[in-house]
Amino acid sequence: MSIEDKKNTAPLDGEKNCSVEEEAAAVQQGTGEGNAGSVPASAEGTQKPRRGIFAVKIFRYRLLPLLLLCIIMSFVGFVVENLFRLFRDGVINSRRQILPFLFAYGIAVFAMYVLIGTPKEMRFFCWRIFKKESKLSATAKHICYFLILFAFIFFGEILFGTFVEWVSGVVLWDYTGIPLTFTKYTSVPTALGLSVGVMLFMRFIFEPLMKKLEKIPDKVLLGLDIGLGVPIFLDWLLMLIMMLGFGISKNWWSIQIW
Repeated sequence: MSIEDKKNTAPLDGEKNCSVEEEAAAVQQGTGEGNAGSVPASAEGTQKPRRGIFAVKIFRYRLLPLLLLCIIMSFVGFVVENLFRLFRDGVINSRRQILPFLFAYGIAVFAMYVLIGTPKEMRFFCWRIFKKESKLSATAKHICYFLILFAFIFFGEILFGTFVEWVSGVVLWDYTGIPLTFTKYTSVPTALGLSVGVMLFMRFIFEPLMKKLEKIPDKVLLGLDIGLGVPIFLDWLLMLIMMLGFGISKNWWSIQIW
């Protein structure tokens, strides 16, 4: 087949083509970084291909490293919320959970990756929103990504906080006193701050971190996901049952710093 023939068989700009994108990403990652679905070159012929849960991928990355990322971001969420409370009220507490992990943050990052990817790729599930690569499209991707992120956080806080209060009478947080608040559950400054933080993470940290997590041995990944993930999920589920089922919301510990 000639070069011209190959060009004529290429997919049109408007077509969905996740498989081609995934293949390109796999080729890019395959040298020195370890392809997520294949055997590393150094171990070729000596290591069996991944099977079962070890081979499950969601777009560019395998499920097990993504789950470990959720655990990491759950801890980061716990730290971020306590830093906010420390600067505002001089106190840190358990955030209504026993373990120092807020599972909702891990779920949110996972959902963002599945729905719209990272700022560099900016997709909607499999569909590429920007077909052609240019400086203008790169800028548009980042602006669009940030606006979606801001709307997700701004309206998500209102909907979730209002729903919990309506069902159980529990007020999870209260931004009263912060400028530009919309209901007690969200404000422009807090939504902007969270949006900027998540944007920077997804742009500069997400991909390098995932490449590091992909290199962890499969059995170690599985052990971490089960050993940490199951207790974190049960802790989160216990909080929801107590709060939504019985209207009980308590901090297991609290430390007044100043």
